[in-house]
Amino acid sequence: MTRASLSLQALSPLLSDQLQKLGKDICFARKRRRMSMKSMAERMMVSIDTIQRLEKGDPSVSIGIIATALWIFGMQRRLGDLVSPESDTVGMQQDLARLPRDFRQTKKQSTDYNF
Repeated sequence: MTRASLSLQALSPLLSDQLQKLGKDICFARKRRRMSMKSMAERMMVSIDTIQRLEKGDPSVSIGIIATALWIFGMQRRLGDLVSPESDTVGMQQDLARLPRDFRQTKKQSTDYNF
């Protein structure tokens, strides 16, 4: 088996469901714009089969194809924001957990000079 097929076998059911939802949403966006599969495939420079796989949520469709579909719909900025630091709540929580628990000030040095 190839590496890609092993990674597809490791895909959790939750992720598979999310990819299917993404595919349905892409299909809905295409239909909402009254765009045929053929015209979308031509604009993306892919085959109609690739569009069908994309809309079914096939996990073997490349991220580049997904990015191009988002660009066709004018939604390309969303891809860049998926894992932005501002939306990474788990990362923020871990950063907060690593902060020192106690912020004691060091003793002040005396500025009194006895001459």
